[in-house]
Amino acid sequence: MKVQVNDAERSQKELLVEIPYEVFEKAADKELDTLLPKAKIHGFRPGKAPREIARKQFSHQIKSQAIEKVINEAVQDALTSNNIVPISQAHISDVVFEENKPISFTARVDVFPKVELNKYKDFNFKKVTVEISDADIEDALITLQERDMTYEPVENRDTVQKGDVAVIDFEGKKDGVAFDGGTAKGFSLNIGSGQFIPGFEDGVVGMKKGETKDLNLTFPKEYNSAELAGKDVVFTVTVHEIKEKVKPEINDDFARDIDPNSKGLDDLKGKLKKGLQTEADKATQLEAFGQILEQIVKENPFEVPYSFVKEQSDRLAFNAMNQFYQMGLNPEQVGISFEMMAQRYLAQAEEQVKQAIVINEVAKLENIAVEEEDINNFLSFHAELQGRTVEEIKKELEAQMQMEAVRNDILGDKVYKFLAGVNKAEESKMTKKEYEASKAAAAAAQKEEDKKEEKPKKKASAKKAETETEAEEKPKKTRTSKKKEDSAE
Repeated sequence: MKVQVNDAERSQKELLVEIPYEVFEKAADKELDTLLPKAKIHGFRPGKAPREIARKQFSHQIKSQAIEKVINEAVQDALTSNNIVPISQAHISDVVFEENKPISFTARVDVFPKVELNKYKDFNFKKVTVEISDADIEDALITLQERDMTYEPVENRDTVQKGDVAVIDFEGKKDGVAFDGGTAKGFSLNIGSGQFIPGFEDGVVGMKKGETKDLNLTFPKEYNSAELAGKDVVFTVTVHEIKEKVKPEINDDFARDIDPNSKGLDDLKGKLKKGLQTEADKATQLEAFGQILEQIVKENPFEVPYSFVKEQSDRLAFNAMNQFYQMGLNPEQVGISFEMMAQRYLAQAEEQVKQAIVINEVAKLENIAVEEEDINNFLSFHAELQGRTVEEIKKELEAQMQMEAVRNDILGDKVYKFLAGVNKAEESKMTKKEYEASKAAAAAAQKEEDKKEEKPKKKASAKKAETETEAEEKPKKTRTSKKKEDSAE
C-alpha cells in the first residue's frame, strides 16, 4: 500500500492512498466465503451453489462490501503507520476502482491543531469590579418575597384590579368561529403580566365576580400565527374568582422559610451578599478573560477543525432553541429552524473553540493543573454558599456527571488568574445597577449593529444554509471513467 500524507486546511490531514488490486481480490474472496453457506440461488439447495455461480449472482454485493472493507482497513493502517491521531471520522473521496488496477482514494481527517503561542503576555484589558450594596440585598429580598407570595380570595371588594389574579373562562372567536388556542376554563390570569394580546387584561380590569363580557380586540400584525395576525376577534370572558397577592413579612421566620439552615434575617442577608458578589465577580471575570483570550487568538492565529466548530455551533443552537420552548414559543412557527441557528452561530462557535484551546495551551506552557485541593476548595465554597455539606454537593455533581465540567471551570479560573497577572488591567468600579445598565446598553448596541449587517443580505433559505454547511464540511468529489465511489465512514 502506498500512502502520501499532506497537510490540508482547517487542521486536516489529507491521505492519498493506493491499494494493490490483490488486496481487493482477497477481501472479495472472504466476502464470498461468508456468503456461500447461506446463499439462495434458484436451482440449488441453500449453500450448495457452485462458487463461481454464487460469485456472479452476488457480484455487486461482494464488490461493494469488499471495497468498503479494504478502504476502511487501509485508512486505519495509514493513520497508524503515520502516527496520525484523528478526532473525526475520515471523509473519503475520489475513489477510483478498475479491474486489475490499484485502487486509489483520498481520505481527510480532522486532527488536533498545532498551536504556537508566541505571545500571551503584556496585553491590555479592562476589568470591572462590581460593588454589592445594601440596596442590592434589599432588592434580592423583595424578589424572594414575591416568589414566596400567595394568592388569597379578595374579601372586601368584587371587582378586578391591576395586580389581581382573576380566575376566568374565555372563548375567542374570529368571524363568529372559535379559533385554536383561544379557549380556556378556570384560567388564572395575572393582571398586569402581559400574558395576553394588548387590550385583553385592560378589558378584564373592572369586571365583577360572576360577570360575563365581550372584548373586541385585534391581534398584533407581527403575531406568530398568520391566520390571526392583524385580525379582529371577540373574546367572551367570564370572571369566576378574584384573588390578591399576599406577600410574607420579611423577618427571621421568612429567612428560615427561604433557607432552613439560616439562623435568621441577618444570616440570610450575609448569604445573599456573598452569592450576589460571587455572581458579579464571575461575570466580570468572564468578560476580562474573554478580552485577553481574544487578543491572544488574534496575535497567534491557527486553524481549528470544522468538526470542533460544528459541534459547538450545534450546542449553541440547541440552547437557543430550548430558550424559545421554555418561553412557550415554537421557533419553527416563525421560520427559525435548528439548522439556521447552527449556521448563525458558526463564527461565535469557532472563536469559542479557539479560546478553549488557548486555555489548555497556556496551562501546558505554565504547568497549570487542577489539584485535589482545588476541587475540595470549590466544593467547600459552594457547600457554604448553599448551606449544604461538601458530601452532598459532591454526590450531586457526580450523579449529574458534572465533575469534569467542574475541573474545566477550575482550570479556567487558574489560567485566568495567571493571565490577569501577566497582562495589564485597566480597573474600574461600578454598582450592580450601573453594571447591569452598561450590559443592557451594550446588548442593545450589538443588536442594532446586527440589524445593519443583516439588511443588505438576501435571506437564504434553510436548505441553502444546510447545503453551504455540508460543502464546507465535506471535500468535493470528482468523477473519472469507470470510477466507483464509496464511503469508509
